[in-house]
Amino acid sequence: MRNARPSLLVFSHICSPDYVTGAEKLLMFKMRELLPLYACTLVVPNEGVIATQARALGMPVIVLNIPIIASLYLGLPHALEDIDRRMGEPFLPELVALLLRLKPDAVLVNTCVHPLPAVAAKATGIPVIWSVMEVLQETPHTPACAAFIAGHADRIVGISAATLRPFGGHHAHRTLLLPPSWREEELEPGNWDIYRSSLRRQLGIDEEHRLIGFIAGTIYGGKGFHHFMDMAVRLAPRHGNARFLIVGNPMDGAYFEAGLDIARASGLMDRVRWIRFAERMECVYPAMDIVVVPSLGVEGFGMTALEGMAFGKPVVSFASGGLSEIHEMTGSGAWSVGTGDVDSLTAAVSRLLSDDRLLHETGERNRAAAGAVFGIGAYQSRIGAFLESVKDLAVPQVRLVKGSAPVVYKREGDCLRPYLSEKAFVKDGNRWEDVRLVPQAWIAAMPKGPALGRTGSGAGAPRRRKKALRSGRGLAAARSGRGLRGRSRRRGTTHDRRLAARRRRRKPTYSYKTGKRKSGRRR
Repeated sequence: MRNARPSLLVFSHICSPDYVTGAEKLLMFKMRELLPLYACTLVVPNEGVIATQARALGMPVIVLNIPIIASLYLGLPHALEDIDRRMGEPFLPELVALLLRLKPDAVLVNTCVHPLPAVAAKATGIPVIWSVMEVLQETPHTPACAAFIAGHADRIVGISAATLRPFGGHHAHRTLLLPPSWREEELEPGNWDIYRSSLRRQLGIDEEHRLIGFIAGTIYGGKGFHHFMDMAVRLAPRHGNARFLIVGNPMDGAYFEAGLDIARASGLMDRVRWIRFAERMECVYPAMDIVVVPSLGVEGFGMTALEGMAFGKPVVSFASGGLSEIHEMTGSGAWSVGTGDVDSLTAAVSRLLSDDRLLHETGERNRAAAGAVFGIGAYQSRIGAFLESVKDLAVPQVRLVKGSAPVVYKREGDCLRPYLSEKAFVKDGNRWEDVRLVPQAWIAAMPKGPALGRTGSGAGAPRRRKKALRSGRGLAAARSGRGLRGRSRRRGTTHDRRLAARRRRRKPTYSYKTGKRKSGRRR
């Protein structure tokens, strides 16, 4: 990638039509920071919020619906079979054509569930940067899933140490840590007081109330919504000024209603507010007094916690994955409690509610520490390391390829030319160890050129016919249209004679089908 402004084709696994997930938010921030350095093009499965945002930045957007593979993230035993099966679906020819047409200097794939663009790019000979935003689920099959990602990535960029842990060992030299960040001016700190009073007035929250917030792009079991509501029920009798704000889009309506039922059963619903989606989070965080992040799963990072700190709020979290890293790196480990421990979560929030001075000092300390560790200055330094890491990515030389079928292809430009025989393959100066295995579906999607070599059944006939005609033998037969076919049938075809000769030879040969050595044997 040596051009003045190299091209980067970015694949997002999702493009939500009504709200922005954490992964989408982090991807958009990264692309905004890379735009001065890279000619970025965004590929999304459908139109949505980040597609609109990308176009507003002057970034080309391509809509191509590529299936995701959740089983790779979940570490399921059939993950690799799922990838192979989905590669045969109709999207692939369009994806291959896109890669051949744009010829990007590199492809950036976002999240572990989006392997198919990486597989296609790697087979095409395009360097792959894989952005890992989640922690692979720990199962007996996780090492195989991590090895697959590492095998199809030239660089693995993780947002936390937790996301990169499965890629340690001999893959560590290709990993890079790039935590999220923000630009202070985009948070509009000068307007925080206005946003605070405006939203609290809309929600019916007075200034003497203490608003405790739960924020998630999508609300589901792993985000700990029920644990937040259990905490609210325990806090309410002790702190009459406590109010609770839920921000997020329910993924499972029944699960969400069950969480609200916890409040209903305690007569707490008049103290609970809900906002389904807020595109401008700078209007929401200032209204809160405490941010609670009770994630039960191993978080890849925990952007909500970092955002809360950036807005100068005390943040109390479960110590899951990247969330514990944020608290440790900002010196706020005292506000990180054991995952699933509602009693400790309640106690930590209650301590803040009981001491206004502690509440405000904790928020200010969080803002300063988060800015020093994760602010834009730190991010730009890490981006510099990222650019240095990827600027000399070697472009793989894909010359000889073979899928699950026995045919070997030679790549010439954007075309694949099949070898018709083992003899043609060897005569072209090739070695079996130089053949690269690629998905058969990718071979099927690639343009094809003329075949190389000739089939064995007619190999010697033209020379015999020409010799016979020169010597006068068979001239009458040629004029009559019979040629030498009758004589060939009587004496056996050239192909038959070659097979017999091969059986008589006692030397090793290669199987064209498998590319492995096999032994000859006298008959």
